[in-house]
Amino acid sequence: MIALAVTRAPLGTPVFFACAAVATGVFACLLAAIWRNPAFNQRTFLIAILFAVAIRAPLAGSPVKHDNDMIRYLWDGRVQKLGINPYAVRPADPEMAFTHTDETRNMPSARARTPYPPAAQVFFRFVVTIRDSAYAMKFALVACDLLTMLVLWRWLVVTRRSEWLTLAYAWNPLVVLEVAHSGHIDALGALWTVTAAFWLTRRKTGLATIAFVLAVATKLLPIVLAPLLWRRITLRDAFIGAGLFVLLYLPFATGTDVLYAVHNVVQNIRFNGPAFRFLATMTSPDVAARIAVGAGLLVAAWTRWKLPVDHAGAWAWPMAVAIALAPVIYPWYLLYLTPFLLIPTTLPLLAWCASILLTYVVWEAARHGGRWAVPQSILVVEYGIALAAAGLLLWWLRRQAAARQPVSQPLG
Repeated sequence: MIALAVTRAPLGTPVFFACAAVATGVFACLLAAIWRNPAFNQRTFLIAILFAVAIRAPLAGSPVKHDNDMIRYLWDGRVQKLGINPYAVRPADPEMAFTHTDETRNMPSARARTPYPPAAQVFFRFVVTIRDSAYAMKFALVACDLLTMLVLWRWLVVTRRSEWLTLAYAWNPLVVLEVAHSGHIDALGALWTVTAAFWLTRRKTGLATIAFVLAVATKLLPIVLAPLLWRRITLRDAFIGAGLFVLLYLPFATGTDVLYAVHNVVQNIRFNGPAFRFLATMTSPDVAARIAVGAGLLVAAWTRWKLPVDHAGAWAWPMAVAIALAPVIYPWYLLYLTPFLLIPTTLPLLAWCASILLTYVVWEAARHGGRWAVPQSILVVEYGIALAAAGLLLWWLRRQAAARQPVSQPLG
């Protein structure tokens, strides 16, 4: 991470991939050691956590480039502070010229409406109110990342699982790269999602509902986890959650379509989503989007029926299925899964977190005039690695099941 920060290697360059490969190799070794349940002491655990913080520091202090998403976050927060609805205007609108600084004037998304839901917008305004700078935005997102570590650690302690599993999140290269390096709002959504899991496990159902609504209102993906709340929260909690959702959207809803960005993505934008592309060709984009959401909800319903509330897979797999069927799958979308990739049954998703980094070849190609599309060879490798990990997991589960079968004794 120091090498990546010092060289300032752009995404998708050989130096970037070399650094990511080293981080992934170290993480794989660490994870294997954790799953073998080593007898490490508390002092060693503390050192490992301090290293998790330290590996974020070089990237957190690196400059924020004009094409980073955080520049849009900054502008959305600034116009709110000026009393302007960010859903009703575009940064490139001539009348918005006075809202720009040198940091935001050349953002690539200047001609697009904001795609970020209301809870994200509230976060942007909060950060800008404290300090109007891209560095402040990045540090705030890194703070969300560190808070996710803390909540995950407490969740593991409460459920009497190994505290070492905290490192399955804290040392995950995808997390470090997408938050400390690139600063994506998904870090906030991941924090609210794991907080909802923590409070629901503690049977603090009101707090769990609030955290869940904030997660959904940061980015809509966690909506597929709604079945996990079924009959675990009270009717009063549900009304409070619905009221909070309305209150978050209401200030932005006047005279504008706050869901425009969702419709635009479904109809027009494609990236790294071969399953959605196939389904949309066979049916239509709208039907394919409904299939993606429906599949995530069905998986969540199954995990609600079969798995306990504190099972990491119950929270990871519904979102993973919905993402896999989405029209756009950027690497940082998987941040929502990372707090729950703690156990061997999530191995395919961990493999995907590593293999999806290969899609950054598109960023390097685009800098040289290439198409904004993932090459077929990269798609094969990316999803092939995840499927191979799934096959390995199935083999391991069958072997475990066979080992538990009683051995029949011959009649004497």
